[in-house]
Amino acid sequence: MPESMAIARVPRRADAVVVGGGCMGTSIAFHLARRGVDVVLVERGHVASGATGHSGALVRQHYEARIGIRLARESLGFFQRFEKETGYPCDFRTTGFLSGTRHRDLAAFEALLSLLRSEGVKAERLTSSEAKGIEPQLDVSDYAAVVHDPEAGYADPIATAVGFARAAEARGAVVLEDRDVSSVITRSGRIAGVQVRGRSTIATERVILAAGNWTRELARALRVPLPLRFVRGDIVILRRPVGFGSPPKIHFDFYGNTYARPEGEKDMLVGYMDTDPRKTIRRHLLPDDSVPSSTVRDLRTRLMRRFPVMARAQPRGGWAGVYDVTPDSYPILDQVGPEGLYVAAGFSGHGFKLSPEVGRLMAEFVATGRRPETLVPLRFARFRENRPIEPEAPFPTKRGSRLP
Repeated sequence: MPESMAIARVPRRADAVVVGGGCMGTSIAFHLARRGVDVVLVERGHVASGATGHSGALVRQHYEARIGIRLARESLGFFQRFEKETGYPCDFRTTGFLSGTRHRDLAAFEALLSLLRSEGVKAERLTSSEAKGIEPQLDVSDYAAVVHDPEAGYADPIATAVGFARAAEARGAVVLEDRDVSSVITRSGRIAGVQVRGRSTIATERVILAAGNWTRELARALRVPLPLRFVRGDIVILRRPVGFGSPPKIHFDFYGNTYARPEGEKDMLVGYMDTDPRKTIRRHLLPDDSVPSSTVRDLRTRLMRRFPVMARAQPRGGWAGVYDVTPDSYPILDQVGPEGLYVAAGFSGHGFKLSPEVGRLMAEFVATGRRPETLVPLRFARFRENRPIEPEAPFPTKRGSRLP
């Protein structure tokens, strides 16, 4: 099969329709098809053409709340066996993860380390000199201690979504690309179908909105006001200078507000970590996804404070994307509004790494009608009830919710 999905006709009906062909929608479709559900996935562009294709694609477990750690832990296991599960590669690479703390934040660091270990994460506490030993180019002069997760890594986000979609097709799903869902049809307070561009209608009693930054508009038309805002995220690719050495580990610099990871054998990917409200944009689309030269310079400057050798790094390009962000920076995974409508939205930059386990849980929810216990904290009503996800071991330097 070529890179794009095979051209498919719009079926007249389906047990379930997934709207959105990013990592989340394709994962949900795959897990539904695996359960024997007759599922159609509808994507307005091509698979991974939205936020997924702009993802930093980190796969790590460094979260401040148990729900995030658990979703990430299970998803990491799936990424490690992705080809065995789906039959297709996602190019997952294990790199390891490092992040350091200063003396004033040691108590918070120890609390977070304890939380991670209690959830089964192989989080190692290193001295700054030990960290320097495994990451020679890293400046650890201000670090009192460093956490190391040897299992973390990254994957190819496009290969991941395409792999899920192809695996879903192999199990009987229909994947429709370049098709807009113009509206979701309801009758008597229940889902009845979706209207697809070209006046085609797919009759169904279950619709899952996993359309990333388009989800808010689709839900609003059904009188479901999702509390989402949109934040611009920039990523820059830098060529590591000759003599850098082996590809680096993923590194979170909470003090410099950057994350970085290797990009292949020669480059380094770097981006900002937070969802500063000042970065909120009005619309869910960017008129231009290029990165201004000022941003390239700023990210390189921030990175070289932690990796001084990157002062000689050569910019190789970059891109900008949009995050859909909830008030607590955790997703909404719930049945909402008309009976039969499900939403998987508001991932706040965490979606890629969580997509395998979220897809499995949402598929269980949709197929059985019973909410998995894991999803209870992520219900839509938590905001109305003033019960947002709270960090159990918050990091003091937090300036906004961490994205990568």
